[in-house]
Amino acid sequence: MKALKSLKSVFLKKSISVLFIKVSGIILQFAAIFIITNNASDTLFGKFNFMTYALILFGAIGLLGMNNSFLQFSGKLQAQKNFNQVISLYKRMLVILFSNFLVILLLYVCLSEWINIPYFQDEEVKNLSNKVIIVLLPYTISMLNFQVLRGLNLLYMSEIASNIFRFGSLLVLAVTLYLLKDFSYLIDGYILIFYLISTVTTFIIFAQLLKLNKNVPLLKISYKEIIKTSFPMSFSLITLLMMQSFDVFILEKYWSFEKVAYYGAAVKITTGIGIILTTINAVIAPEISELYFSKQFKALKQLIIKSTMLNFYLTIPAILFIFFFSERILDLFGDSYILANSALIIMIIAQMFNAFCGSVGVYLNMTGRQRVYLYILIAALVINIILNLVFIPKHGMFGAAAATGVSMIFWNVIGVIYIYKQDKIGVFILSKYLK
Repeated sequence: MKALKSLKSVFLKKSISVLFIKVSGIILQFAAIFIITNNASDTLFGKFNFMTYALILFGAIGLLGMNNSFLQFSGKLQAQKNFNQVISLYKRMLVILFSNFLVILLLYVCLSEWINIPYFQDEEVKNLSNKVIIVLLPYTISMLNFQVLRGLNLLYMSEIASNIFRFGSLLVLAVTLYLLKDFSYLIDGYILIFYLISTVTTFIIFAQLLKLNKNVPLLKISYKEIIKTSFPMSFSLITLLMMQSFDVFILEKYWSFEKVAYYGAAVKITTGIGIILTTINAVIAPEISELYFSKQFKALKQLIIKSTMLNFYLTIPAILFIFFFSERILDLFGDSYILANSALIIMIIAQMFNAFCGSVGVYLNMTGRQRVYLYILIAALVINIILNLVFIPKHGMFGAAAATGVSMIFWNVIGVIYIYKQDKIGVFILSKYLK
């Protein structure tokens, strides 16, 4: 009983602390976006959003899911009392990361030179694609490092790096360009931010690894085991990102970069809501793995219930606030951004279902069911693609939001049902009332 009370106390303290850091990051991000949208052209901000989505998608391919699998590995190693293996684990993940980047670079060059794809022959799209390749390696290193810091029990350092450092740098960039009255360097400056972040976080991680006990025999985790665990997570993330990005590409295809800008602002607002669940997942991910693989199922169930309830109580007020003041919030980005109001409302409703369903993806990934999660997401992606192709040409931003919302609700609900049937653990809001 004392152990459970201690777990609850530590969980709540960590969650509130991490949430404070993430909210601070959101404020910094929105301050930067506010400056950019009110001073740069809608087309430039649309290009910035386009590049951001493309970078996230290609970054997921480059990462191969290793940022998430590191948390599962670290939890297992903690349970096995062999945590010093993370030294070789991180080094091998860096080798895989560099190798992946070289393969992607080679494929990109070959496709650009030998295959004539009309969409990528557009000069603006081609220029943005080149910039994505330029920043891809430092971006993937940064994303890996954020999770490695978390797996090394440097939770607060991880959150400061991924939120305060990253978005604070973006705000500094926005203010600098505002003072110079020239936002043409926005994307180039954004690229430099990731070169800086990747360098600093890599230095911190190696300094931390040097502190681990070297006297314990170091049994290296093989490349095969890393890839075998990471690969399904990679495809899950890529599938999830495709659901979040496909609408942007189709929106640009049938409408314009301006529409991408308006829609992107609405997406960022709803992302602010999702940050609460992301916060809780950041705290519980390594613990889920450790408790599951050490067979502490009672403590695991208590952790899931507490995390689900906390997510619900924190998310619903924010959802209601945005729902009732959506137009005023969008107006902060500029008068034209109110055009995305209907899309924002649809996405907020989808986020409400997300709040009800809790930590579906993290639970499946951290308990070794990454393949099951992948299959659920693939089914949702098929639904997403079909709906986007049907809705966007006629309904624009509203159609994009509807397609994304329906697919999000689908995979959350299916995941909840699977977890409860297999483990008798409810990750959804009513789980505390189930026996």
